[in-house]
Amino acid sequence: MIKLADKHTEPQVKQMWKTCFDDTDEFIELYFSEKYKNENTLVYMQGNEVVASLQLLSYRFTFYGVEIPIAYISGACTLPSFRRKGLMGKLLVEAFILMQQRDIPLSVLIPAENWLYDYYSTYGYEKVFEKDDIKISVKEIWKKSDADLDVAYQVFNQLFKDKDFCIQKTKSDFITIIKDAEIDGFPPKTNLSGMARVIDAEYLISLYKKKNPNNPIFFENVNSLCRILFEQQRPIMNLMLE
Repeated sequence: MIKLADKHTEPQVKQMWKTCFDDTDEFIELYFSEKYKNENTLVYMQGNEVVASLQLLSYRFTFYGVEIPIAYISGACTLPSFRRKGLMGKLLVEAFILMQQRDIPLSVLIPAENWLYDYYSTYGYEKVFEKDDIKISVKEIWKKSDADLDVAYQVFNQLFKDKDFCIQKTKSDFITIIKDAEIDGFPPKTNLSGMARVIDAEYLISLYKKKNPNNPIFFENVNSLCRILFEQQRPIMNLMLE
């Protein structure tokens, strides 16, 4: 059975993260205090046990000059003894339905390993974000602002707010970035490679056509539609907290 998480399943989701991912306790505590929400978490139940789960983190994304809501798939994992049973695929399909119900037109994710690009492509995701070598020093932004959050966020936001095809971050998101950077000793950050999937094709096509009125759209599936919508663009992941 698939359902939204609640206060009873949250500890299991947290323990599953520890089992499946190689993250420090500090990072896990930060993630579950700052990013995790039960209402954005889908769990696959086997009896009373959570055996697979994923989360839909909310962000804004500038798409042809319009800010739209997106869902970033995070923490997608299955307990080792329940893998290769198609549970994650069922969770993804349920996630797409939930995004439609919540009027979220686009989903993004960062595959943890290279082989996952092929896996997620079977569910309509296409690689549109490219990793770059442009280092962004959150430490320098933080130091130059004299640890003033308002000033630091303004400097950070200035780097991205006018960029099209860019994930935008709120002040709350930025605070989490700072806390995460402090745990790791403020390493330089670069934009990451990742994938996107069209959820509301009609809406995204309408935004595309406003900017490209003379370009016809012919597509076979959501993968090919995603390639067309992002063609010749350079989407920016913007230091996503994974």
